[in-house]
Amino acid sequence: MVLLFRDDSHIQKFFVEWDNSAHKKAVIGHVNRWMLVAVRRNVQEITVRIGQNNHIMYKIPHQLFNCKSLRKLSMIKCGGGKSAGITLPKSMCFPQLQVLCLVGFSVSNVELMEKFLSSCPVLKTFHISEFDIGTQHNLIVESTCLENLVLDTSCCIHLGQTDHGVTSVTKLCAPKLKDFVCTGLMTQEYSFGNFYSLVSAAILMKLKKKSKDEILDTYSKLPVEEKEVYAKSMMKFLVAVHKVASMRLSFGFLEVLSRAPNLLDCPHFCNLQYLQLEMWFTRDSLRSIAYLLRNSPIIYSVVLTSMESNSEDIGTDWEAGLSLPGMLSRLKIVEIKAVVGCDSELKLLSFLLKNARFWRKLLFSFVLALARLIE
Repeated sequence: MVLLFRDDSHIQKFFVEWDNSAHKKAVIGHVNRWMLVAVRRNVQEITVRIGQNNHIMYKIPHQLFNCKSLRKLSMIKCGGGKSAGITLPKSMCFPQLQVLCLVGFSVSNVELMEKFLSSCPVLKTFHISEFDIGTQHNLIVESTCLENLVLDTSCCIHLGQTDHGVTSVTKLCAPKLKDFVCTGLMTQEYSFGNFYSLVSAAILMKLKKKSKDEILDTYSKLPVEEKEVYAKSMMKFLVAVHKVASMRLSFGFLEVLSRAPNLLDCPHFCNLQYLQLEMWFTRDSLRSIAYLLRNSPIIYSVVLTSMESNSEDIGTDWEAGLSLPGMLSRLKIVEIKAVVGCDSELKLLSFLLKNARFWRKLLFSFVLALARLIE
C-alpha cells in the first residue's frame, strides 16, 4: 500500500522475492501491480526471485516489456527443479536495457524470445541459464552492443535431435563481445559469428548434465566416431575464441580435443597470456595441452587443476613431434592444483621445463604451489 500511494518520485531499484506461497495467483497479482507502479515511476532496475517450489506460468505485465527507463532486469527461479514458464507479449521495447539475467524459466515461443533480445538495442550483459526454449527452432543470440555473455545450455536448451529429427543449433553473433562463458553439453551444436573483440573465454563443455557424474570412463568408453564428432565441435570453439588473452577449458574439452583430425592445425593464440585447465593427466589431455601451448607464443601463466588420480601409462613417446626448444619463451608461472603425485604430472612438468626459457622461475613457481598445498 505504501508503494501504491507514494509520491511521484522515481524508483531506482525494485526487488521482490516469494517462496512456497499457498496463494500463487494472489501473489502474482500483487507483484504485477507493484511492477506497474515501478514502471510508472521510471524504475531503472527490477529483480524478481521465485522460490523452487513455485511451479507457475507467469504472465508478466506487457507494460514491463515496454519500460523505457529500465536498465537492468533479472528474473531468477531459484533452487533448480522444474522451470517456471513466462508468457511474452508480442510488443516489446527496452531502449535503455543494458543488463538482462534469465535463470530457471521457460518460453514456448522461440520467435518471441528472439524478439525479446532484439528489443534491447543497447544490451551489454546477457546471462541465460537453466532456460528452456523448447524444441521448435534454433536459438539466436545476436547483438551489436553485447560485451558480456554467460550461456548455460547444459540443462536448459533442447539438445541434439528434435522430435522432427532436426538438430537444434545455438547461433551466436556479437562483434563487440569481450567476455564469454559457455557451459554446455558436447551434443549441442553452435554457430559462431565474429568474435575478434573477445578478451576472455571460459569453455566448459561436458557430456553429463551434472558435473559429479563426469568421470574419465565417460570419455574413454565413447565410440571412436562420437569422439571425432565432439572433437570437431571443440575445434570450432577454439577457432572462434583464438583472439583471447585469457582462456579456461574443462577436462572434457581436453579429453576429446586430441581426436580432432586437424589438431596439427590448431589455431594460433597470438594474444593468449593466461590459460586455466581442468584436466585428467592422461595421454590425450597432455597432447592437447602441448598443441595449445605450442601455438601460444606469449603465454605467461598456466594453471592446471588435477581432477583425479589415474593409473594410465602415458608412455615415453607422448610428446613425440611436440618438443620445440624455447617455444614457451615467456612462460613464467605454472601452478598445478590438487596435485596427486602421478607420473604424468611429472612428465608434463618436465615437458614445460624443457621448452621454457625461464625454467628456474618456472620451477620456483611450481615449488611454491606445492608448498601451499602441503600447508
